[in-house]
Amino acid sequence: MHEQNNDENTEVTFLPAERTFEVLSAEAAGTGVNGIEKNPAVSYLMGLRAESSRLAMRSFLNNIAKMMGYHDLRTCPWGMLERHHVQAVLTMLTDAGKAPATINNYLAAIKGVAVEAWTLKLISTDTYQHIKLVKSVRGSRIPKGRALAPAEVKKLFFTCESDKSAIGVRDNAILSVLVGCGLRRAEVVSLDYAHYNRHNRSLKVLGKGNKERMAYLPDGAFQRLESWIEEVRSDIPGPLFSRVRRYDDVTSERMTSQAIYHILNSRSVEAGIEKCAPHDLRRTFASSMLENGEDLITVKDAMGHASLATTQKYDFRGDERLRAASKRLDI
Repeated sequence: MHEQNNDENTEVTFLPAERTFEVLSAEAAGTGVNGIEKNPAVSYLMGLRAESSRLAMRSFLNNIAKMMGYHDLRTCPWGMLERHHVQAVLTMLTDAGKAPATINNYLAAIKGVAVEAWTLKLISTDTYQHIKLVKSVRGSRIPKGRALAPAEVKKLFFTCESDKSAIGVRDNAILSVLVGCGLRRAEVVSLDYAHYNRHNRSLKVLGKGNKERMAYLPDGAFQRLESWIEEVRSDIPGPLFSRVRRYDDVTSERMTSQAIYHILNSRSVEAGIEKCAPHDLRRTFASSMLENGEDLITVKDAMGHASLATTQKYDFRGDERLRAASKRLDI
């Protein structure tokens, strides 16, 4: 078992020569290297730590650029951004029937770019303050996504267990960690073997906001993870979950977040269950814990949320919970 290094003993890994500022900027913008200049949208995206956040905000900014009459975030002259442009974008999104939460995500993206534009002296302090004062949209919608039924979860595991290849063993462990610990897919692929503590059956997870938390494995998840390590992976340092090529060629290459999406998509088709996304397994985890009587604060901490309001959105127990509550009233 490899212990996690203390900060002072952790080796610093430098970027290879080809990973220059221009390349990193291009990756943030989702473009080639050519044409990258002083762009506040690219600066904003590069400041986002999570890959999922960069992808989401990049999509929002490309859409905003198109609403303003430009091809994408690279060609949009963000230095000309004014308060009325922001309000026009919000109006278009509202007219298109977008949910308040979605509209507010767009607003957060614009404000993030405005900060960078002001820092780069592309917009004045007055313009920045006027954009900053644009208020978020109020309201809410029924949450998207779903929580899987216990029978569906069993079918997913059965499908993986029926696949006797190294990929089957790995996928079984990955799905167990997703639904058994409620991890985000980016958190799963960022795990190293050193983050796994076999003795107390836990994983040290680095979540959003650069915050660490401990995730404890239920019996089934622990057993499936042990099978992956003992039968396939071994205890060598490196990513906890790695790519497996044809003919059970287990590599030391870290998996991507998109790979987790494809795994669940293909396994759900094989299992014959309704389509689901990795985040639905996170919703399943939260709903199951609440169904088992765990308090909301415990669930919040387990999921790595900053607020209870966010955790409440993951409660997919449905109307049956309300019916049961009404029956318990003695009037």
